[in-house]
Amino acid sequence: MPAGEDPDAADASARGTASELVLALYGLIPVDSLKLDGDRSLFDLLLAWDPDE
Repeated sequence: MPAGEDPDAADASARGTASELVLALYGLIPVDSLKLDGDRSLFDLLLAWDPDE
């Protein structure tokens, strides 16, 4: 691993319009409608995350 690289850093990205990103995060459109790169399971974790827990 290169020096200074975080071993716990996520390796994923999602691309779409601002509207598409917000709608996907609120579960109003499928996340698969975005352009996803990297580890898909990270998006599943993000969508299932409850900040109140």
